[in-house]
Amino acid sequence: MSLLTPSQGGPLEEAANWFAELAADEVDPATERAWERWLQADSRHAVAWARVEEISARFSGLPPSGRMALTRRESLGRRRALKVLGLALGGLALGWVRPDDWRLGQSAALSTAVGEIRAFDLAAGVRVWLNTDSQLAQATANHWRLLRGEALFESRGGTAPTVLEATAGQVRFGVGCCAVRARDDGLEVAAYSGALQLLPRQARPETLAEGRQALLTPTAVQPLGRVDPGRQLWRQGRLVVDDWSLAALVAELGRYRPGLLTCTATVAHLRVVGSYPLADTDRALAALADSLPVRVERRLPWWVQIVPA
Repeated sequence: MSLLTPSQGGPLEEAANWFAELAADEVDPATERAWERWLQADSRHAVAWARVEEISARFSGLPPSGRMALTRRESLGRRRALKVLGLALGGLALGWVRPDDWRLGQSAALSTAVGEIRAFDLAAGVRVWLNTDSQLAQATANHWRLLRGEALFESRGGTAPTVLEATAGQVRFGVGCCAVRARDDGLEVAAYSGALQLLPRQARPETLAEGRQALLTPTAVQPLGRVDPGRQLWRQGRLVVDDWSLAALVAELGRYRPGLLTCTATVAHLRVVGSYPLADTDRALAALADSLPVRVERRLPWWVQIVPA
């Protein structure tokens, strides 16, 4: 389950590089001290380090979360190692726990695993597709709450409008097709057909016209321009991109596979056009290597990186 979205060339990739360094059979004290300085330099580093250890623990034969920090006993010492581990776990608590999971996670009626896309028929002629690693809870017959991930609703009309609730506010719609995606800064909403009502928690309601998209936050509705019709094709198992950066494509493909997928800063700017299968991301990566001056490198069993050819 992806709990943190990686930023290309950012703390998560740095943490993975440090993990690879420290996973060696022999690590010199200077490297360990440099790792500790990096870890304590920024709270985001602690979050990223905890995330990398959590990813590695999902693959057999690799150390569980926190084990690596504790086993570097010669140079770190037990007290220092516990201090570093405490930073990592503190970052875990700050960076991973979604505000509604503790209260609503157990009541979720619909969910998907990483890489899974499923369709569900709801009440009153409404169908929903859940994207990878998503969760949707039902409050009443026409009232739903997005706990995480992404959902696409298609409604042929019913006795009452469908209400979708999130931390930022509510989305209300009747006949039409719309998609919602949870982001750290709010709820991304796209109106593919039909108009929507957006109700921020602390601001006046606004109408989102057909063919437009916006970011719903607790205090505002921020326009995001016109929708890209190709974006909704994920429900058919395809990721269609038109002039995306390679970094953006890699971040999106990474949502559909376990482990960590990144690209180096030297190739992140390359432009990409095409249709990529979401059910087979390895085939998608092979297609990238065939069409761009890049190659796919498996840095660790759980870490795949796209680098210059």
